[in-house]
Amino acid sequence: MSKQENPENIPPENDGINPEEFERFIKDDNADTNELSKGLKYGITYIDNRSFGNYFEQDAQIYGNVSVRDYGKRSASSSKEIFGQVLIENIEKIRSVYIETSVYARISSTLNNKHVLVLWGAPKFGKQTTAVRLLSCVSESEIFEINPAIEDLNLFECSSNKSYLIDTLTPSSGEGQKIDSYILKRLSQKFKQKNSYLIITVDSRWHFPQDYLDEYIFSFRALPTSEETLEKHLQWYLKNQAIESDIRALIQADPVQTMLKNKLLPGDLDQLAELLGRVVRKECELEQALSHFNVRVKQQVESWFEQHLDFSQRIFFITLAILNGCKYQAVDDASQRLQLLSQSLPDKEGATNADPIFERTRSSFLKDVCASLAQGSENTERGLSPVEIVKLDNSGFQPAILSFVWHEYNRLREPLLILLHELGADPSFDVRSRAAAAIGELSRYDFTAVLEKVLYPWANSQDQRLQKLAALALSIPIFDSNLAPQVLGLLHDWSGVSNNLRLRWTATVAYGGYVGLRFPDVALRDLFAIAKSGNEFLFLAVAESITMLFQAGRLLSVQYFNILETIQVWTKEAKSKDDKILSLLIFWLLMHKAKLTVDSSNNNLPTILWLIWKEKEQVKQSDNSTQEYQEIVIFLVQQSLKSKPTRKLVLEELHSWLKLADYDRRLYPVLGSFFYSLIRQGNRREKDRIVASLERWASIESSNIASKILAKIKVI
Repeated sequence: MSKQENPENIPPENDGINPEEFERFIKDDNADTNELSKGLKYGITYIDNRSFGNYFEQDAQIYGNVSVRDYGKRSASSSKEIFGQVLIENIEKIRSVYIETSVYARISSTLNNKHVLVLWGAPKFGKQTTAVRLLSCVSESEIFEINPAIEDLNLFECSSNKSYLIDTLTPSSGEGQKIDSYILKRLSQKFKQKNSYLIITVDSRWHFPQDYLDEYIFSFRALPTSEETLEKHLQWYLKNQAIESDIRALIQADPVQTMLKNKLLPGDLDQLAELLGRVVRKECELEQALSHFNVRVKQQVESWFEQHLDFSQRIFFITLAILNGCKYQAVDDASQRLQLLSQSLPDKEGATNADPIFERTRSSFLKDVCASLAQGSENTERGLSPVEIVKLDNSGFQPAILSFVWHEYNRLREPLLILLHELGADPSFDVRSRAAAAIGELSRYDFTAVLEKVLYPWANSQDQRLQKLAALALSIPIFDSNLAPQVLGLLHDWSGVSNNLRLRWTATVAYGGYVGLRFPDVALRDLFAIAKSGNEFLFLAVAESITMLFQAGRLLSVQYFNILETIQVWTKEAKSKDDKILSLLIFWLLMHKAKLTVDSSNNNLPTILWLIWKEKEQVKQSDNSTQEYQEIVIFLVQQSLKSKPTRKLVLEELHSWLKLADYDRRLYPVLGSFFYSLIRQGNRREKDRIVASLERWASIESSNIASKILAKIKVI
C-alpha cells in the first residue's frame, strides 16, 4: 500500500484550497457528485432500515419539528473514541417495548452500584437493547457509543454525568487488552467519580473464565416469551391505532402462531410486528405481509433450491438476486457469464448445464424462478429508451438467496466474487450499484476474503467509479455490530495514507454515506483531517460528503444540528488561518447546495434558512425553545464575513435569501430578525459591511424587502 503511486486522475498535493476554483467546481452543473447517494438506495435491501431509516430517498420531505430540545442536543466531545450517539427515537422505542426478565433487577442494581457492567451472550439476543434500556434509566443524559475496537479501556476518559456504550467489544481488540477484575474495578472507580455509566456488550464467542461471571459480567441468555415481545412491538408500531383485543386476536391467528413456533430472536419479532401493523392499518392482507417476513423468506428460498435442480435455473436465480430490477438482458448476460465461470463445478444433481433453445419459453422460465417482467426505461445518448425490467416477485429473496448460496454452496463463492468484480466495470449505473450492494452483503459473511478480492482492488483502482463502488459496498456491513469496528478501522487507515490518494478519496466518499450516519463523530473527525491535507481534490470530496450527511437531516433532524455545531467547533478551535477557511468554505457549501422541499407544493428553500424559520416559529409557541440554529449560523456568517476568501460567497447567499423573500413574504420577519441579530452581535465594521451590502441590493432590486430590513436596522 505504501508504494502506490498517485492515480492519474487525482491531482497531487498543492499549497492549499483556492476558493475561486472551489466555487467554480461546486457551481458546475455537470459535476456528478451524487452518484453515491443514488446508489445507496440499492443497499437498503440488505440493511434493516426499521431503526436507521432510508436516509437518501430523493423525494424525502420534512414538515415537522426541528427543535434540538425535542431530538436531543449532542454534547460535543473531544475524545477520539466517541463514535456516535444513540438516537433519541431509538431510546424512546426501547423504553416502550422492552420487557424485563427475572435477571433484569439484579443487572440494574449492579449498574447502579458499580457504574460499569458487561453483558455477555449470543449475537442478536438483545444485549444492546438491554444496555440502552439500562442506561436510559440510570441517567437522563445522552448515550454515547465508544469505539468497539478501543485499544486500551484504561486510557478512556469519561465526562461527568454521561452514559457510554460499547456495543460488541471485539475479540481482536481484546488481544491487546484483557478484561479482568482489576481493569473493571479501575473503570468502576473512574466512572463513579464522574457519576457516569458504562455498559459493554461482548459476543459469547469471546470466552471468559467462569469466576468473572459474578461481580461485573453477566451471562445474557433469558428472553421474554415471543407473544409478549410481539405484542409490545405491535403496540409501538400502531401507536394507539388499534384496541388491545384486536392486536391479541391477530397474534392468535394460525399463520402468526405458526411463525411463533420458530425460535424467533428479538429482531425477528420486531420485523414481524412491523409487518402485522400494516395488516391492522389495512395496507395489505396477512399472507401478503408474512410473505416478506425474513424467517418465512429463508424457508422459501431453501425449499426452492430443494425443488429446482436445473443448473441454469439456479444460476439465473442467483444472478437475479444480485441484479433485481435491472433490464432483462443485463441479468441474462450476467447469468451466462456466471454459468461460464462455474462450468468446472460438477453438477451433483445430474442436471444439464444448458437447456435446448426451444425446450421452454422465457415466461415459464421466469415463473419457475419466482420472477416477472415489467416495462421500464434507460437513459441513452439520445434520450430515454424502453426496456424490459426483470424483478423477483418477492424482493426479500435477495439477501436470503445470497446468504443461502454463500453458506451452502461454498464452491460457488469464487465464481460469484469474480462476476461481481467484473460487474463493477459495467457501463450501466444500475448494474454497478447493485453489484456493489451485493458485495457489501457478502462482506458480512467473510469480510477478509471480499476485501482482498473485490473491495481493495476497487478502492485502489484508477477508475473513480470503482472507488465509489467500494465506498457504497462498505455502507452495508457498517450496521453489523461485529464488523463495524473493522470497517471503521479500515477507513481510518485509508484516510491517513498520504501517498495513496485513491484510498483516501474512497474513505472520504464512504464517510458521506451510511458510515457517516451510523458513526457521525468519527466520520467528521476523519473528514476534517483529510480536508487539512491541502489537496484540493480531496477537499472537494470532503465538502460533498459533509453536504450529504447534512442532507440526511431530511429524515434525521438531529443531523442538521450535529453538522452545524461541528463546523462551529472547527471554526472556533482552528489552529491556523487555513483550517478556519476550510470550515467556513464547508459552511458556505451547505448554504449554497442544501435545499429542502418544505411544503406539499414542492417549494424548495435553502435548508439553513428553513431551519432558522421553523425554529423561530417554535420559539413563539414554547417558552422553553431557544434559537440555537440561528445563533450558530450568525456566528458562522460573521466569521465568514471577516475572512476575505469566504466573504463574497456568503454575501451572495444572503442576497439570494432576500430575493426568495420577494416571492414568499412569510420569510420577511425571519430575515428581518436574522439581519437585526447579525448586526447587533457584530462590531461597527461588520455592521457597516452589512449595511453597505443591503444598500447595494436595495438599489438594484425592484422589491422592497432589502429596503425594509435596511430601514429597520439603521436605527441600531
